[in-house]
Amino acid sequence: MASATTSKKMREEATCSICLNLMAEPVSISCGHSYCQACLLRFMGPASSQQSHQHTQTFSCPQCRAPFQRGSLRPNKQLGGLIAALQEQEQELSCQEHGERLHLFCEDEGQLICWRCERDPQHKGHATALVEDAGPGYREKLQEAVRKLRQLEEECANQKAFTAKQIAEWNEKIEARRQKIQADFQSLLSFVRAEERSYLWRLESEEEHTLQRLRDREATLGQQSRELESRILELEERCQGSAQKVLQDVKGALSRSQAVRLEIPEAVSLEIQTECEIPEVYFDLRKRLRSHQGPCKDGLPLSLFVWDFLNHLTELPGTCETDMEQFAETMSARVTTDEALQELVDLIYVQATSLPKFRCVGARLCNYLSHHQTVSSQRGSFRRVFLQRLHSEHDLRGQAVEGDEAARTQFHGFVLFLGEFYLQLQIEGAKVQPLRTALLQPALRRLLEALLSNPVDDNLVCAVKLLELTGPALEDAWIKQGKTDMDTVIRRIKDIVLDAPCSEDVRQMLLKLVELRSRNWGRVHVTSTLKRSST
Repeated sequence: MASATTSKKMREEATCSICLNLMAEPVSISCGHSYCQACLLRFMGPASSQQSHQHTQTFSCPQCRAPFQRGSLRPNKQLGGLIAALQEQEQELSCQEHGERLHLFCEDEGQLICWRCERDPQHKGHATALVEDAGPGYREKLQEAVRKLRQLEEECANQKAFTAKQIAEWNEKIEARRQKIQADFQSLLSFVRAEERSYLWRLESEEEHTLQRLRDREATLGQQSRELESRILELEERCQGSAQKVLQDVKGALSRSQAVRLEIPEAVSLEIQTECEIPEVYFDLRKRLRSHQGPCKDGLPLSLFVWDFLNHLTELPGTCETDMEQFAETMSARVTTDEALQELVDLIYVQATSLPKFRCVGARLCNYLSHHQTVSSQRGSFRRVFLQRLHSEHDLRGQAVEGDEAARTQFHGFVLFLGEFYLQLQIEGAKVQPLRTALLQPALRRLLEALLSNPVDDNLVCAVKLLELTGPALEDAWIKQGKTDMDTVIRRIKDIVLDAPCSEDVRQMLLKLVELRSRNWGRVHVTSTLKRSST
């Protein structure tokens, strides 16, 4: 109650006697009374136009009539602060039931109450405190709650950032797995295409073999037909002659005609042996994808077995020698017929020439099996059948470079594979017969000539890749033989750069190759290196 009286008195002191409201920007005059600045200026009226009379003009205080001048006005900052506090106090909550200011806090109920609420039975015996006393303690509690919420907010932000990082990492992993799946299926598609070419090759080989047997049979029967026709004509002429001519050596003629026998060649079966059961291949492949746990697993079809082993060599080149030894032992047990040997050669060749990633390991495997593969076959060794396959592809070079895009692509795979095989022989050096290496050099020379003779872009790109791969070794070998074949090849390439209608990118590739050769294929001579190091 006393507090309310005090507040009332303070409000009366802070009330402007002109506008009867709390003073706004209070100013004091010489007698000590204060008024709103705006109210007092209106009370004094407009200032005189003469500056000399502005500060000497005298007015009477609205309350005590004491004289004051315009120049005696001073801002009352303390009163202004008091008025601001009163205004803040008046803005505080009031009790809805009693209309009194809520200046007490009930600890038991946790509510703001007025002095009259404190006396009600509802709050009788409750612990109460002035708002000014209870506020600081609860302010600290609220600040502590804010600190905890800030910590939770920070933790939430960290978790959000961590989750965002996880999202990015997850997207990267998904993209990497997507690319791997696409690459695996691309390899699978390449394998299927290689399988198709392998089956078509086997079918073509069977076609040629059977056709040759039929042609031989036809030729044999044709020869016998001509001999029979000759004997028939001889006997008909004898019959048409005189009696003496008929009887002359008649018994010998009859004996000879009776001795004639028709030797029918062995019948040729028209049953096609090459079969490709697509559902069977599919289910074998699906079984492999589900249960296969490592390379060189027994029981797989030979086509999948070879593909899987080449893929294993590509992924783990460090175990190449040991794995190839195991592979050769396994093949010695599995490859026991001419057909199986031919299939093994065709599978390795087709997959190594079709898939660039198998090219190098395929060449290494063929070189290894040429030395170590032993089979029980009438056709001979792996090396013999393999070289026959290379010769057959080499002989088709003229048709291949002028064929369609698919034919050229297949031929380019053969060219680069042969380059890899030549390098394998070069690496072994004295371990192999020098004659085998020397035989490949003219073959590569003829392949280069075939590619450059039909200078379309893909043929030229293949020639560049072959020279980048084998150029240094070929030139060294030709120089030892006193040949200048590489000079001839480079001159031919320069002519193509000037005259052939190739694309600009391919032209630049050719020029870079010429420059590479002019720098000794990028090799550094040991002697020059030693001289520079000694100086």
